[in-house]
Amino acid sequence: MEVESHTIPSVSDAALSHAARTVVANAVSATFNEDPVIGPDLSRAIAVVNSVVKRHGHLLESTLASGLAASGRFDVLVEVAIPVTDAAQELLLARNSAEDLARINIRADASAERIVTIDLVVIDTEVGWAGAYEIKRGNGAIDGRSRRPIENDLKATRMVLASYLAKRGYPNITRVTTGVIDYYGNTGFSKELKIGRDDLDSHFGVPVRETLDRSTTCLRTALHGELPYLFSTVLEAIGRETVKQQPASARTNVPQNDHVGAESALIQIINARPAGPGPRNRQ
Repeated sequence: MEVESHTIPSVSDAALSHAARTVVANAVSATFNEDPVIGPDLSRAIAVVNSVVKRHGHLLESTLASGLAASGRFDVLVEVAIPVTDAAQELLLARNSAEDLARINIRADASAERIVTIDLVVIDTEVGWAGAYEIKRGNGAIDGRSRRPIENDLKATRMVLASYLAKRGYPNITRVTTGVIDYYGNTGFSKELKIGRDDLDSHFGVPVRETLDRSTTCLRTALHGELPYLFSTVLEAIGRETVKQQPASARTNVPQNDHVGAESALIQIINARPAGPGPRNRQ
């Protein structure tokens, strides 16, 4: 489907940049455990980078919600607690096909087996449609034991979604869907269930991928701006440790040319082609 981006208000660059800087600032201010092998400075630097990568998934979720809401077409709910009723759970345990389950609507106010929290619920009141989505960054595979509960939660949600939304003030929902938004596409969920980054605009009928890409760029820029401060302390600590480990004569009397020669020899060793042991010297 052709999407005319100029007709859809986008999320501003200022808002995206502010959100990205907030993610990085929160990661920097968090407390991390020190790894005894790599020491406090490198432990903190690596932990901050890893934390920002993990928080990227939440940033994608909030950015997508904002982008869909900004289109003016959808009502958007985030972190929605939806009951999995006893009836829905029984149908799941009976191993009904996905096609059969998709055609079943169950009252959401019946006795509930449990509550599931869905990342995003998107509602188009004009056409009577709603979709419930789990959002995954998707830069790596999710193992089967973790995927199956998510798949079951989405199947159960589809059965009760229309009834649940009627209680939330949306009585005219006649078509529902559920899926996994797999931004980078590597989660391992089936093609029938997931919506990849390249499919988002056509799926929702409004341009949201470009906003998500800009958000990712803003996060990368914010993180890169912090790296010199994170790793300067690491390099200083390594320098201090190296000086401590050298003999006094080495710290004061080694000519600069010797340092250059040693560095050149090290580079040659690192870049050398693989070599076997060579012939044995038999005497």
